[in-house]
Amino acid sequence: MGAVAAVAVLAACGTTNGTGGTTSSTPKIGVVLTYNFPGFWGNYLSYESQYESQQGVKLVGPLVANVEAKGNEAAQQITDVKTLISQGVQALIINPADSAAIAPALDYAKSKNIPVVTVDVAPSQGSVYMIVRADNTAYGTKSCDYIASHASGPGTIAMVEGDLTSLNARDRATGCTSVISSKYPNFQVKAYETKDWGTDPAVQNATTALTAISDLRGIYVHWSVPEDGILAAEKQKNKKVLLVGNDGAPHECDLIRSKQLDATIDQPADKYAYYAIYYAKQAIGGTKYSDGQSTDHASKIVTVQGNLEDALAAPLVTLAGDNGSTQVDSNTLWCNNK
Repeated sequence: MGAVAAVAVLAACGTTNGTGGTTSSTPKIGVVLTYNFPGFWGNYLSYESQYESQQGVKLVGPLVANVEAKGNEAAQQITDVKTLISQGVQALIINPADSAAIAPALDYAKSKNIPVVTVDVAPSQGSVYMIVRADNTAYGTKSCDYIASHASGPGTIAMVEGDLTSLNARDRATGCTSVISSKYPNFQVKAYETKDWGTDPAVQNATTALTAISDLRGIYVHWSVPEDGILAAEKQKNKKVLLVGNDGAPHECDLIRSKQLDATIDQPADKYAYYAIYYAKQAIGGTKYSDGQSTDHASKIVTVQGNLEDALAAPLVTLAGDNGSTQVDSNTLWCNNK
């Protein structure tokens, strides 16, 4: 993977860091995550370990809020940021548990001159050096457009949302409802919020939809982990509907190949890990970026909630690869490169 064409080059080693010390030849980057679940995050962590040595950095952590303080992840991440800064990290990679509640952690890092890269989730308050993320509104648009365009007739799409404290969940919901209201007037969306991205509640939400919605045409689930439970619920209810998820994890690609899952969005865990480290290292060196800047990896720097974001590509993945989607066996998908 290449680097982004930057305005400034990396500064030489030995510059002063935010705590008054000097940087070593190996940049020290702290990692604060919300989850380490199997699927997307389990794979993200394996890629992170791989790219740590490739990019010549030392990663400290990850500190995982869901493990440390289950049910109070947002507060835990503030503590985790302070802990890592006290350990002398020169930059931070953070996956915010809550897009707004991460602000005190970001403010603290800024006060210590420690740059922050957020990965997967954009903060809605506070400033960061770079967000590494794809267009989550497009996730919802592509997912629900697929269901409506492949359904047997008009009816209802059940949307099993993630936690709406996350900008990702809100963006995915907006994308879905917007495309249905503007393009498919004979469809409606019934939304079910799932606090804390919980697997069991998500499966229960889908089961409720399978039971209660007589004209159910499809289920859009904001992430991949609940899919096996939803498929089991469909079998138990003897009711098969279109099912589309988001992540592009290896197991999802297997489900598509076996014709159990209809489609997913390739949320590139490999590129998320690589570019989170890359931008954290660039931040330590003082590289500058600007809105509208093109990258060498088919993306563009955009502004999201007042911060710069490398908006990585995230295609729809299907069995046939038709209508602009990516065929599930493509070697461009991270699910096929594990």
